[in-house]
Amino acid sequence: MEGTFLTTFANAKINLALAIKGIREDGYHELESVMQSIGLHDIVRVRRSGEKVVCRCGALSGPGNLAYKAAVEFLDQCGQTEGIEIEIEKHIPIQAGLAGGSTDAAATLRLLNELYGEPLSKDELLKLACRCGTDVAFCLRGGTMWATGRGEQLEVLPTALKLDLVLIKPEAGVNTSEAYRQFDLTGQTGSLIRTEWEKALSGDSVQRIAELLYNDLEPASIQMVPDIQHYKQLLLDAGCYGALMSGSGSSVFGIAEGAQHAMHIAETLRKKGLKYVYATTTVVSEY
Repeated sequence: MEGTFLTTFANAKINLALAIKGIREDGYHELESVMQSIGLHDIVRVRRSGEKVVCRCGALSGPGNLAYKAAVEFLDQCGQTEGIEIEIEKHIPIQAGLAGGSTDAAATLRLLNELYGEPLSKDELLKLACRCGTDVAFCLRGGTMWATGRGEQLEVLPTALKLDLVLIKPEAGVNTSEAYRQFDLTGQTGSLIRTEWEKALSGDSVQRIAELLYNDLEPASIQMVPDIQHYKQLLLDAGCYGALMSGSGSSVFGIAEGAQHAMHIAETLRKKGLKYVYATTTVVSEY
């Protein structure tokens, strides 16, 4: 029997800072990152339906979708065998460093747990999220987080000031694995100072946050998609306090002076023919 859909927003994330400390014994990179939820979101709907898991997401439909995998993992853990229908309305661009796939998977886990009457505790759901992918746990929790390990070990940071952002995604995306391969060839390892970030996030200066923006992967991704550098410069020229590539790219965000400034920049860039431009803000965790 088909049930009614449960619906939620699945928020994108940006990395206000991302340092790569080296390569771990398991072959993954050891990271330090300041991760932040933003208002740009997909819409995810889930209901009981049929006898198997179905995931509809346009060109990203089917078993390859991380939301599909998350649903299968959830049903296995809870001993459920009935069918689930997932519908995803995409607004977050892909290969953008915005965790679009991970946030859809996190939203699917959240909705399934609600659908089945909360069989999993928050901790159990987070462990399940970690098994689905490195950014899924952050997307489940949201807000402002200090991330270490592969990006899955999370500690709460002070909630950032509301930042008004302009986000640009170049036509070309960046494959995360390719970005790390390029980094391994040419990149320099780095580190972040957590106390500096805690101080900046607790303060009332947007400029201080802008001064700390940092991403070790940026030079590697710029080699693959030179537009990243070009769009960063466009944002700085438009008066943003700072600009940075998010995650492994290819999207770039700028911190605007306020909501009107962000909307003005976005409108100006759209008139120049840029296709993927968004005025958005940071958002706090509701989890």
